[in-house]
Amino acid sequence: MSPGVKWSAFFLSLLGIGLSFLFLFFNPYSDQVVTISTQVVVVLMLIVPSAVMAISIWRGLRLLMAISLVWLAPYSFYFAIATIPSIWNVFFPILLVQFVATILVPIRSK
Repeated sequence: MSPGVKWSAFFLSLLGIGLSFLFLFFNPYSDQVVTISTQVVVVLMLIVPSAVMAISIWRGLRLLMAISLVWLAPYSFYFAIATIPSIWNVFFPILLVQFVATILVPIRSK
């Protein structure tokens, strides 16, 4: 995998974590107070898999990258399609770059 793809996927994973926190606590589309259940869903479905993706990209672990990619896909697709145009659509390009990084990472042999 080229260093450009690796670094862009790594930093986009970190961007996904940051945007998830930003949208969780400072959502410009809603003035509702975020409940504990919403916080748990956002953490488990967006923040944790993005963190796992960032760590697995850093270490070059293809299987863990694929698992976190599948884990991130439902919510990323939902945010990409639910309202167009929206700031939430940024999760789909993040998912695409992570997919490319997962495909291009070499398989480690021991």
